[in-house]
Amino acid sequence: MNKLIEPCIELAERAGDAIMAIYKKGDIGQQEKSDNTPVTKADLAANDVLVTGLKALAPDIPIMSEETPIPALADRQDWQRYWLLDPMDGTGEFILESGDFAVNIALIENNHPVLGVIHWPAKGITYFATAKNGAFKRENSVDKQISVAPPESLTLAVSRRQKIEAVSQYLNSQFTTIAVGSCSLKACIVAEGKADCFLRIGPTGEWDTGASQVIVEEAGGCITDAEFNPLTYNQRESTENPDFIVMGHPDWEWQKMINPHQRLSAE
Repeated sequence: MNKLIEPCIELAERAGDAIMAIYKKGDIGQQEKSDNTPVTKADLAANDVLVTGLKALAPDIPIMSEETPIPALADRQDWQRYWLLDPMDGTGEFILESGDFAVNIALIENNHPVLGVIHWPAKGITYFATAKNGAFKRENSVDKQISVAPPESLTLAVSRRQKIEAVSQYLNSQFTTIAVGSCSLKACIVAEGKADCFLRIGPTGEWDTGASQVIVEEAGGCITDAEFNPLTYNQRESTENPDFIVMGHPDWEWQKMINPHQRLSAE
């Protein structure tokens, strides 16, 4: 597994270059998918880079990507190992030109993420981890091990456009906020200790949490659904996630601070 991390980082950076080439030209080719979510030329270009590269790197490992048709559960439920991709997490941020979008690569083994790479192309930053080997941030070709922050004052990672009330209703604690775009980047902000928690209310896919989960776990945090149950991978026909919580340091009393809830509509 460790021999796969550097090739995956290289692929994520190449996908990021493909995204940025389109970003700088401004001709993004926005369309609507069947689920009414946006897709652009950049999503598809990044997907091509990743799928082609991973097939060459590991021909025997199947690939599940947000931008390719998802096989029926009967065809994939026996996969012991597969790649889980979000070629560009944060398409809405790409369209708004905020720079807060990322390339996500995860390797899932026995229904749990064991390798994660999240590349932030607009900043040239890459977060990565493999199971039992720690989590790292690469910036300017320098790797730094990262970890969640010890409990002090609670900082919540939030969307730039989300109403604070949509998440604050679930918190029994005072907090400050830090605004970041994509789901995976908010998780990385928790993993490196710049925020303590991220509550995601609304639709996401398993590819939005695969890479994030191993990075957050290796940094000392965890990700669960909104009722503190483990997330699942490749165990249901639908690949849609429940609402989920990214929690930092385990010394916080998370189950007292956060009210568990059933899924509500995103606001």
